[in-house]
Amino acid sequence: MKAIITGVTGFRNRGVEALVKTTVEQLLRRNPQLNIDILTETPDYDRIRLPQEKVNLVDIKSYYQGWLQKLQAKSSKFNKSLAPEYTLFKEASVVIASGGDLFTSDYGGLRYHLRPLNLALHARVPVVFLGQSIAFKTNEEAQTWLKVAHLSKLITVREGVSYKYLTKDLELPTDLVKHTADSAFLLEPPPSEDIANLLQSYGLTEEFPIVAIAPSQGISRYSGLSEKQHIETWHQVIKMILDEFNAQVLLIPHSQNLRPNNDDRIIATNIYRSFRFEPRIHLAGADHSASEFKGLISACDMLIAERMHAAIAGISSSVCTMVIGYSVKAEGIMTDVLEAESVHNRLLISIKQFLDADLACSKLRTAWKCRDEVSSQLKEALPRVKKDAASNFDLIGQILK
Repeated sequence: MKAIITGVTGFRNRGVEALVKTTVEQLLRRNPQLNIDILTETPDYDRIRLPQEKVNLVDIKSYYQGWLQKLQAKSSKFNKSLAPEYTLFKEASVVIASGGDLFTSDYGGLRYHLRPLNLALHARVPVVFLGQSIAFKTNEEAQTWLKVAHLSKLITVREGVSYKYLTKDLELPTDLVKHTADSAFLLEPPPSEDIANLLQSYGLTEEFPIVAIAPSQGISRYSGLSEKQHIETWHQVIKMILDEFNAQVLLIPHSQNLRPNNDDRIIATNIYRSFRFEPRIHLAGADHSASEFKGLISACDMLIAERMHAAIAGISSSVCTMVIGYSVKAEGIMTDVLEAESVHNRLLISIKQFLDADLACSKLRTAWKCRDEVSSQLKEALPRVKKDAASNFDLIGQILK
């Protein structure tokens, strides 16, 4: 029995790592004999993070070279001779589309991510969309995705906004679409002793509170806003944290990439440099796993995150988390866990609003004052959310049976 996971852009993005690692763990927990093929853009790096015997990493860029472009051409019909790797799908029991928010209008590349799913459908293999946030700005994009969605076996969405969009706006049936939660809520942090050692290695002390910050190098590009203004706002926000909260700051570069326009080490270092390497600011610059980053975040008093899976690391550790959002996923995931009024008034700010530094600081002050209250609310909600996250794999287990 074999499962194939698609939509994996690579584990240098720790959000991708958190998604795939928990998916593999949950699948194998229910089906120990299952073999798993992962189509990824960075197999050599990902193999370091996921060395399991049952897992095979396939270089998706080499896989697509030449023949799949012919397959997608309007003038050509599906032909197995064009697809020498067709057996990879033919032998599968299920093909699972991961990725979190790849099937949206935010990043482009919709057809690219639908390619392996089309191939799976040609091979008559069940297709599952796993833990997705889905929203399209154009009818053309929606109809392109729906051609595959209508033929899929299961669609699970990780938040209520996407569930409403799919079942109400796109009129997909509720027996096909299920409202669950992001599998990264199930990611385990390292042992507490390791976390304590990590904090000490970065010079963080118990004497002062810690605010973690997970900035995004790519958010300016996604939202079409000024990169310079983005850095300047972060400088003002962090200055307030240092001066008013008397706190230490821990910079978390959660997504690292070979492409500089999406490597959070760049923006984190630029922020650090703008303070002339102020000793109360610390950069977690090692090649940390998603689990280690979660461990560091779990030890903090508050998190401010532009990266959604860094935010999930905070939320799932009961850390008061303020999210800077630019898409449906931020509002959807936050309001699934906490009351909508609390989220909108205290814990969620759009990237456009965030660039108004006075507004950003005001919102942060409000969140800081209620951080203990929010932490208690998260502790109460998390058992339900984690149960919803695990239900993804109970549903897939039914398909495998």
